[in-house]
Amino acid sequence: MKSLYHPVNLDFLEIPGNIFAAPMAGYTDAAARQLYLEGGASAAFTEMVSAEALVRGSIRTRRMTDRAAGESILAVQLFGSDPEVLGRAAAQLKKTGADLVDLNAACPVPKVTKKGAGAALAGDTGRLFEAVEAMKECGLPVTVKIRAGWDNEKLNYIQASQAAVRAGAAAVSFHPRTRSQGYSGKADWDRIKELTALIPVPVIGSGDLYRAEDARDMLLFTGCAAVMFARGAVGKPDIFMQTVNLLEKGIIPSETEKEEQLKRALRHLELAESLFGERRAFLDTKKHLARYISGWETATVLRRDVMRSPDMQSLKELLQKNASL
Repeated sequence: MKSLYHPVNLDFLEIPGNIFAAPMAGYTDAAARQLYLEGGASAAFTEMVSAEALVRGSIRTRRMTDRAAGESILAVQLFGSDPEVLGRAAAQLKKTGADLVDLNAACPVPKVTKKGAGAALAGDTGRLFEAVEAMKECGLPVTVKIRAGWDNEKLNYIQASQAAVRAGAAAVSFHPRTRSQGYSGKADWDRIKELTALIPVPVIGSGDLYRAEDARDMLLFTGCAAVMFARGAVGKPDIFMQTVNLLEKGIIPSETEKEEQLKRALRHLELAESLFGERRAFLDTKKHLARYISGWETATVLRRDVMRSPDMQSLKELLQKNASL
């Protein structure tokens, strides 16, 4: 029987395992990706990057594509609606050292879809084909992330995936909720199973993955080539190694001790500070810290205190104090 944990080939690029960290806007910056990779992720995607801003020369946008420490495979996710601009952005990423480019055709947020990007792009399979084809010109493997469709009356994940594959996509990442669902309701894994059987490239499944056991169950039920943790990995960088150990050795994960969780939270904060400076780290990392703090009796109070901390020093002292209790 083939092991559930195995390499994934995307065109000429071999990724050493099949447990990925999903691109998440506002979350998968270089600090988070470094921690996910150290925690056992096979690859970690950047947060979504505007193709237009990248082509326009935005320094802030370009910095979103910087390689994290220890990041052997730099996987950058682009969003946009103009195939020509997406192609130029992909070519620019090739020049600056990216190894893999992902096209976001899944984001349900209105400010993205109203411009024809994200989930709206998947709804226009002709333009999706042109976008993937243009991006493939850069010479890197191109993957596409999609949802099930616009809503339950407009399910088009099969057509969108087939268009992407015809254009040269090396894999399809599939979140089986619709755009209208957002993140509510249940992810329909039957759709992942169906798509896996229909297209000739790897399907990377996502949706409702919060534990190592969820990843195992998705791989077993759907037959997908890989899984992609999103919200379930925030504040839990060890979930990747837990999953690897479960798949390879059958080891059921145990709950991480409070002290260890808080030490990890503090490391995340200090790593973000070293990469981005005190102000940005203080403002941007609290949402991660809140997710590290769960699973024990006083967690709710501590989360509140973290969010109310007035400055970096008080935040560090709060975490250090509670880690030693």
